[in-house]
Amino acid sequence: MPEYGFAKYYSVNNSFSERMKIMKRFLSIILISLLVLVLLTGCSSNNIQQPQADQGQNKSNFPVTITDFMGRQITIEKEPQRIVTLAPSNTEILYELGLDDKIVGVSEYDDFPPQVNEKPKLGGFSTPNIEAVIDVEPDIVIVGSSFGEENAKKLEEAGIPVIVTAPESFEDIYTSYEMIGRITGAGEKANEIVQNIKDGVSEVQKKIEGKEKPKVYFVVSMGQSNYTAGKGTFIDAVINIAGGENVASDVEGWKDYSLEKLVEHDPDIIVASKHAGEVDKLADSPGYKETKAAKNGKIFIIDDNIIVRPTSRILEGINEMAKIIHPEIFK
Repeated sequence: MPEYGFAKYYSVNNSFSERMKIMKRFLSIILISLLVLVLLTGCSSNNIQQPQADQGQNKSNFPVTITDFMGRQITIEKEPQRIVTLAPSNTEILYELGLDDKIVGVSEYDDFPPQVNEKPKLGGFSTPNIEAVIDVEPDIVIVGSSFGEENAKKLEEAGIPVIVTAPESFEDIYTSYEMIGRITGAGEKANEIVQNIKDGVSEVQKKIEGKEKPKVYFVVSMGQSNYTAGKGTFIDAVINIAGGENVASDVEGWKDYSLEKLVEHDPDIIVASKHAGEVDKLADSPGYKETKAAKNGKIFIIDDNIIVRPTSRILEGINEMAKIIHPEIFK
């Protein structure tokens, strides 16, 4: 290759080599810049998201959206300061949660705890005094299933949220506590009470484990109708937890139970709510008197407040029921 030719070749390639080095340096600078930009963007993104997370973890945890027992989705914008409760079980729960100072009205049937009598009475379960409820300016109204859609609509039109609780199964009791705890800002206390009930249930179950299960019939009402608590009710669960077998588990829910079926199942034990009717005459009543329970003097009366109301006092009911069913263990 002639000198000129070599020199020209070298000169061209050297120039190209230099350009390549420059381009590499330029690309390196660009890549480094992009990397820095990505890192800065990530840091910036974290700085933006963190306050949003903090806002979501505010002390009151409001607004709160729940689905009540009627399947309605309701949002409570801020922690309620004025509460109306129109079902005795809800009132008991609110007192347990330490919210008695916020209660501005109750139903005429509320009787526990005793200090509830100092609260304004605003009507019954299904016959509330709507004007009186509106007048006390509640932030929320907590009612039972019998409250009625028309009553709820009137309050909602006045801008007052209505929450329905309607526990039927034993698990519903836990749900009721958790829901009321959430909408009132007392969720932690509600969870604590739920855990106490669960621990109490476990304690009873351990004691009756492996024991024979006597057949038990529970009297909700007697006379023209003989209502009992069938499968799926919390009384059915109470009987099972306490070590018995509910003879009315062949029906679902709260049912008028035929005396023929009662005699056919022939319960070992009959337990009646004290407000079920003329319970002192139960042993001599048609149908009932033909059962093994009546013949053996195994008819018992129990305070319906601790066995029918879906509150933590049902744990007291479980223990009373366990003493009736297994007196040899629970003395």
